[in-house]
Amino acid sequence: MSEGFASYPTVSFAELADKIEAALPRLPTQEARLAQFMLLNVDTLALETGRTLAAKVGVSEVTVGRLLRRLGCDGMRGLRAMMREQHSLSAGSRPIAGSDPPAMDDRLEKVLGSEIDALHSIFQQAGGEAFRTLVDHLSDARSVYVTGFQSVRGIAEDCARRLAIARPNVRYLSAHDSMLAEWLLPAGENGEAPHETCLLLIDVVPYARESQDLARIARNQERRCVVVTDEYCHWAKDVADAVVHAPSRSGLFLESTVGIVAALNLIVDAVAGRREDRGRQRIDQWKLLAREVRLF
Repeated sequence: MSEGFASYPTVSFAELADKIEAALPRLPTQEARLAQFMLLNVDTLALETGRTLAAKVGVSEVTVGRLLRRLGCDGMRGLRAMMREQHSLSAGSRPIAGSDPPAMDDRLEKVLGSEIDALHSIFQQAGGEAFRTLVDHLSDARSVYVTGFQSVRGIAEDCARRLAIARPNVRYLSAHDSMLAEWLLPAGENGEAPHETCLLLIDVVPYARESQDLARIARNQERRCVVVTDEYCHWAKDVADAVVHAPSRSGLFLESTVGIVAALNLIVDAVAGRREDRGRQRIDQWKLLAREVRLF
C-alpha cells in the first residue's frame, strides 16, 4: 500500500505541494481549479472540510476526494494532519493594532483574516519564479501593453499609468475601442518587432471571452504575454509566459480585488527596481510636469 494512504502522513505538505505543482498541467479542469486554490490558500487549508473546500472552489466533494487520492493523500483527514504540523490553527485570531479598538463582528473578522491571507499569498509569490519571469518580461520589453476587462478594467488602466512612470513605452490597450490597431504595424516599421513587446493581461472570474482570445493573438504574433488573475483561473497557464494568481474569495458580496491590486503594486515596484536610476529620473520628471500643469 502506498504510504500516502496511511492514517497519518509520512510526507510533509511541502512535498505534497511539489506534487500538486508537477501534476497541475495534466489535471482535468475541475481538479486543476481545486489544486490551484489549494496552493494559494495553504494557510487556511487545515480549517477546511471536503464540503467547504468543494463549495469555495465550485466543484463537487467527489472531485476533492479524487484529487487527494491522485496525490497520494489520505483524504481531508490526512491533509489536515499535514497542515497541523506546519501551520497554526489560530490564523484567524490576529490581534488588531491600537489600544482598545471597537469590537468587530465575526463576519468582518473572517473577511479581515481572508484579506490578510490573500496579501500573504501575494508577497510569498513575489519571491517565486513566476513573479520574477513576469517582471523580467515587463522590464525587458521595448513596449508594454496593459489591458483588463469588465470589473477590473479600471484597475488595469490604473496599473498602466503607474507602470508608465516606472518605465517608458507603456500603453493601455482597449481592444474594443481600437480593434487592436496598435498591433497592425509590421515588424520593424517603428523599430520594434512583436517579440520585443509584452502584454500584461488582468482578469478575474467570470473571465472575459476577449481575455483568452487576446492572449492567443499575442502568442500567435510572438508577443510575450503575462497574466495577473484570481485563484480560479486554470486557462492562463496554457496561453501565458508567466502567471500570478491573487486570492479573491474573502466572504464579501463580490470577490475581493485586494490581492490583485497588491500584486500589481509589487510588479510596478519590481519593474522600477530593475533600473532604479531610470525609475528615479522618470518619477522626478513626472513630478515636474505635473507641477507645470498645476495638478498639485
